[in-house]
Amino acid sequence: MPIEELKDREELRIFLTRDRVGNAYLLGDLDPVYLPYCTWYGNRVDGQLQAVLLLYSGLRMPVILTASSSATPASRPQEHKERSARYLLELLEHVRLQLPSPLWVHAWENHHPVLNDSFSKLSLKRMQRMGLERDAYIRPDDEEGQRSVRRLDHTDTAAIVELYRHFPDNFFEPYQLETGLYFGIDAEGGRGLAGIAGIHVHSKTYDIAAIGNLVVHPEHRRRGYATAVTTRLLDELFQTVSLVTLNVREGNVAAIGTYKKFGFVRHRVYFEGRVEIR
Repeated sequence: MPIEELKDREELRIFLTRDRVGNAYLLGDLDPVYLPYCTWYGNRVDGQLQAVLLLYSGLRMPVILTASSSATPASRPQEHKERSARYLLELLEHVRLQLPSPLWVHAWENHHPVLNDSFSKLSLKRMQRMGLERDAYIRPDDEEGQRSVRRLDHTDTAAIVELYRHFPDNFFEPYQLETGLYFGIDAEGGRGLAGIAGIHVHSKTYDIAAIGNLVVHPEHRRRGYATAVTTRLLDELFQTVSLVTLNVREGNVAAIGTYKKFGFVRHRVYFEGRVEIR
């Protein structure tokens, strides 16, 4: 099966748009802002893309993300899943020696067995991908809470890093502040930040955003801060895109409940975590 490095953004857009929520990160990474950090690989059957692997190098730890054809025959779903996993395994085998190690991986549930064949020291979490269309956005009525939210910039970097110190799996990089899409709430008495929300990707061109790095300091929980910063972020994003996605740990009932109040709906299960090349 032909495997190649992919360069045609329009071909990738068409392939990834079949599942906009599932492929939100990959779609957003087609944007010129993120594209310099991207290396795309794919394999074909009869000239048609069947699976795509993205290596993203714009973070402290490189990330790989996977996508496969979403055209699942209703009569043979298991066969389709197995074929999809096989295509991904062939891709990984082809590029494995070119990948850095360690790295972070995002892979759909049916791709999980393939990871065991290609990587070692897997530390994977079962996650949910959720999505929210602009027309389905349920905005909380919390104007008082909104008054405490402010846009963050580079002068806040030290406070942001200190807050994220409590959450070592964050993917914050200071350059992300240049988007203007990070919002926070100050802790009382000038003691740093109590809460923050931001983005992983945002693309007006591809009409999509993925939010994340949303945390509240352990000493400031149950005060509505997560709702307040998320509301402000969604208000901003829905001025420029029609679809927002996020990731949440499968067992995090409280967080999932909060997101559902905004109108987010569960889309798919996937796995993410740190791995090393065998």
